[in-house]
Amino acid sequence: CRHGPMDDPQDSVTDHFPDPTEVGEGGFAKSKATRVRILEAAIALLADSGYTAMSTPAVARAANLSRTAMLHHFPSRRALVDAVVQYVIRRRVEMQEEMQAHLPHDATFRGRSVDSTWEQLQTREFKAFCELSMAARTDAELAAVFQPALAAFDKYRREMAVKLAEPAVASSPVFDLRRDLHRFLLEGLAQQNGITFNKEARLAALFAFLKLAWSDEGEAFLERAVEEAKC
Repeated sequence: CRHGPMDDPQDSVTDHFPDPTEVGEGGFAKSKATRVRILEAAIALLADSGYTAMSTPAVARAANLSRTAMLHHFPSRRALVDAVVQYVIRRRVEMQEEMQAHLPHDATFRGRSVDSTWEQLQTREFKAFCELSMAARTDAELAAVFQPALAAFDKYRREMAVKLAEPAVASSPVFDLRRDLHRFLLEGLAQQNGITFNKEARLAALFAFLKLAWSDEGEAFLERAVEEAKC
């Protein structure tokens, strides 16, 4: 794989996703820290208790703030929800960038990426993301914010993957199929937690399958799937 794809500051998450913790020109560092505190409290509520539990008063209590202080930063639940969506997406991209920056640039890269992705999906950021995704199915206002953020997230992740990959890998007809298998199989497993027996053995087999998809044998199998999809 290529080296240092995200080392250029022009390619950082800062240039692609808004930072809802920013307080604007002339703002105080203390205000930014308070906004981080509020958004972290909101993520914790989302992950532990679900979308409906993330009321403005509940977040204020979790952040140990007065209602007045809370409303100074987020005057309505809508403003809070919009900021939380931006914050969760941004945090997930930052985690992805950090993961890719620390992966080895050798033959173990792809196998290690499966393990590292699985670790990411055990975080409260991913749990909060899942809660937002589910709620957006029936909440039109939330969907209007969440869906564009999700589209930007999906596009940027692909750009990151292209920069990481060797040219032959990035131009392969199975490039996106491999990525989709990797992402959605692992995210589905983490979201549903539906393996109720022989969990360790079944997870090990699924992880081995994903790692095999990056082998020459796996590429041939996936190329066949791509060709059949065209028929």
